[in-house]
Amino acid sequence: MPSPSPSRPRLRVALAAPVVLGALAVAAALPPAPGEGRAAAPGQGEALAKGNAHVQGSALAQRAAHAKGAALAQGSALAQRNPHAKRSALVDPSPVRVNQIGYLSGADKIATVVSEHTSPLAWRLVDTTSSKVVATGTSRIHGADRASGDHVHRVDFSAVTAPGTYRLTVGDPGGDVGSVPFAIGGNPLYPHLAREAMQYFYFHRLGTPVSARYLQSPAHAHDALHPGDSSVPCYQDWCGKERLDVAQSWADAGDFGIYPVNHAIAAWTLMNLYERRPAAHGDSTLLIPERGNGRPDLLDEVEYGSRFLSGMLPASGLASHKVHNHRWSAFPVEDVAAENTLPRSAMGPSTNATYAVARTNAQLARVLGAFDADRADLLWASAQEAWKRAEAAPDVDYTDTTPDAEGGGDYADTGNDDDRYAAAAELFLTAQRRAEGAETGENYRTAVIRSPHYGHVADFSWADVATLGTLSLLAVDSDLPAADLAAMRGRLKTFCDEVIAVQDGEGYPAPIPGSGPYPWGSNSSVVNRMLLLGTDYDLTADPRALKAMHRSMDYLMGANAMRLSYVTGYGAYHETDLHDRLAWGRYPATPYPRGWLSGGPNSTLINDTATPTGRPAAKSYAGPGTAPAAWGSKENTVNWNAPLVWAATYLELTTPDLAAVARPGDPAAVRVSRATGPVTPVPVTAAGRTLRPAR
Repeated sequence: MPSPSPSRPRLRVALAAPVVLGALAVAAALPPAPGEGRAAAPGQGEALAKGNAHVQGSALAQRAAHAKGAALAQGSALAQRNPHAKRSALVDPSPVRVNQIGYLSGADKIATVVSEHTSPLAWRLVDTTSSKVVATGTSRIHGADRASGDHVHRVDFSAVTAPGTYRLTVGDPGGDVGSVPFAIGGNPLYPHLAREAMQYFYFHRLGTPVSARYLQSPAHAHDALHPGDSSVPCYQDWCGKERLDVAQSWADAGDFGIYPVNHAIAAWTLMNLYERRPAAHGDSTLLIPERGNGRPDLLDEVEYGSRFLSGMLPASGLASHKVHNHRWSAFPVEDVAAENTLPRSAMGPSTNATYAVARTNAQLARVLGAFDADRADLLWASAQEAWKRAEAAPDVDYTDTTPDAEGGGDYADTGNDDDRYAAAAELFLTAQRRAEGAETGENYRTAVIRSPHYGHVADFSWADVATLGTLSLLAVDSDLPAADLAAMRGRLKTFCDEVIAVQDGEGYPAPIPGSGPYPWGSNSSVVNRMLLLGTDYDLTADPRALKAMHRSMDYLMGANAMRLSYVTGYGAYHETDLHDRLAWGRYPATPYPRGWLSGGPNSTLINDTATPTGRPAAKSYAGPGTAPAAWGSKENTVNWNAPLVWAATYLELTTPDLAAVARPGDPAAVRVSRATGPVTPVPVTAAGRTLRPAR
């Protein structure tokens, strides 16, 4: 999208507070509107945005209305410049929704069928190779699905375990409807997904040329973006005339800003995967320049993307909250040299960003210690320095009124105690690993155990990071009391049991409740809950947690109200274009890389011109070819692809646990049990991504 004019209103939004998914039951019952996935018509923007006042407050909604209205004309012009933005929807036409890839033999296999019938429907499972019917049964009526407004049935064919390729048909023979073909078997379902999802990070490296040899499509190669980040001024001289060296990082999302608070959760997720599964993504397993250096490629990628963090600290005081251009970059970026000439600054400081530097560098020092002691020492020193500075200025918040330039998101957050706890946990664990002096380790330990968040387990995001501290305490050996650790495991188990109950109560296999609006980046809520379920399975071996992970992946891979896989390149009908300035510039001649996760349906606040308004939560999602104007639902980010890597890696590594061998005489169908009592939705916190200003 062309960059906004200087006079264009700027929407600055924070998602620091929890978004409770339990308020829009009426909206969830609305039928799908015609023209699903198209931009709002001219004149609708202000009215629809003002209608969202009950969600985010009237003042915020009115600002959204102005931003949306200003964007409508730009979105129309962009669609004309990109004719493929008006292509028909590439979605599954069948009402029988399944995981478009398949199911492990021992996993739950539950399809969703959209049908207004109020009587059970006959179904047949057909082997596509032999055309033989291998199982039959009748559907179970679920009724109205709160999130989508669809009236649905569920078909449970979990008892079918024989390897093969199948198609599920529903209805009377001769007039039935069928699903896309899918596999059942004992081999990994997504053998390349984790590695392709990891390629997202190399694709988005800043400060170095991105080489064709490491990309899925050579056409995406380009010269270094923003090599000038090695010397960045402070916006309005907040740190005097000092210039910061923030060279080498990951572009945060579809733009080229770098944000410590959002980077920190992405880096933590990948490092947590390493600390739980150290053999994952070892040396020479990924396509990156550092392969073959004797260090796990996973850590190489995180180390590169995190190099900017220490440089966010000026000579004294708190770290810069973010670095980005003074105006939004062109969409798409077709001239890297021109992009690199745009003014760019380090915006003002915050306590949150400083704790983010501390916790990320402390964790990175811990995992790199066995491979590069010198680098680990430097990171550890930086982590401790950042901690001291944050402790000295604990309440410097970055808000939506902090003066800064227009070309980036705010990541506003006025709560710092969760950041302090998460940082203290990483510093404590690293101090113990390094056998630091008793006084140093005890100071961090005290900060951990006296925190009001000690042992906290809940949903997490860039703005709510306390759970990350607890998960690290559960992943790394320490001398914390065994009873405390047991209590943490118990809280995790309780939370995951609630997630499983929520998932079972939904018409589609989403692990987030449909009783209210879906937050910005709802798919990140899905994959973050998959991370929690996987951790629970790691600690308890409860098969329900692993099966719930697989059902969550069913949702992402096509068993959803939008009738497509939200992961680029995966499934017969998959997402084709996301809000990314680099990838869009080569599209459609060059497809988007495989393995990128779309943000997903967003009905919390819509300030773009492509994400539809007035829809049920699970259908508030932009259509194909709309990426430039669809940042509200089709953005891609580092902290959304990182948990996709975590989940895909974990499902691949645990494949043997659900690779059941077919047994003759298995019953044809298994009924899905309902919860014995009412299911209380677990609120989903604001998804791990700040709302983007309209641009």
